[in-house]
Amino acid sequence: MTTGSNSPLDAVLSALAPYKNISVPLEEALVLWQGGGCIIAISDEWGPPVPYPPARRQNGSMNQGYVSLKRNPGAISQIPEVADCPELEQLLRAANCADSPIESVGCEKAYASTAIHGQPGVSLGSYVNLIFTEPGLNDLAENHALLACTLANAVSGCDHWWSRVEIELEKFKGIAGAGSPWGLLVRVNGDGRSQEEARKLWAESLARITTAIAQLPRDFRWSGSGLALQRTGSPQWRSGPVPNGLVGKGWTQY
Repeated sequence: MTTGSNSPLDAVLSALAPYKNISVPLEEALVLWQGGGCIIAISDEWGPPVPYPPARRQNGSMNQGYVSLKRNPGAISQIPEVADCPELEQLLRAANCADSPIESVGCEKAYASTAIHGQPGVSLGSYVNLIFTEPGLNDLAENHALLACTLANAVSGCDHWWSRVEIELEKFKGIAGAGSPWGLLVRVNGDGRSQEEARKLWAESLARITTAIAQLPRDFRWSGSGLALQRTGSPQWRSGPVPNGLVGKGWTQY
């Protein structure tokens, strides 16, 4: 992730500032930043209350209800959406592992018809709802902005392999232990001339997001200043001031 006046993080934080204390969703979704096939936005819809009961979706499929996968990792393999989808299962395992600062609270995937250069095609789409495991961290919109930019950086240029990633900051109806929480909705789509091609291109983006999540440190959060990240190579994070001599040598302080 680059920094400076034109960086995604700077742009997202600047656009987010007037809305970071809202208590209900916006009337219309607001794009905070976009580039390379990826969009970061504020959603105009509620995120789910956590926990939530089982319910039937509008398309007739069944939402199985909230299960804490971090406390019950064995339940991941029982989720219907991952039964034939190891790529999604790997993302859920990364997000819900004991050392992860975040966890998932919902997911879905489905194929749909689309058009590619005017010809019939197939799109594989999925979403995952993410929140911070420490409830109070979800009250700070900047935490989710930082996470959104980290994931967007991982899939930079995804439009080159016919994939689209939409990351939305959502106001959640409630999270146990939080006040007025936010959450993150991560949508990944892959378009192809067949189901096999669509899945391959979708899986490329999903794998990059999975890697980025797996590399998050336990104390990952926005601190306003004193958070440093490596600009090149695998993301590395530090809490506290950047050590003398490192600023400008691959590390940037916020």
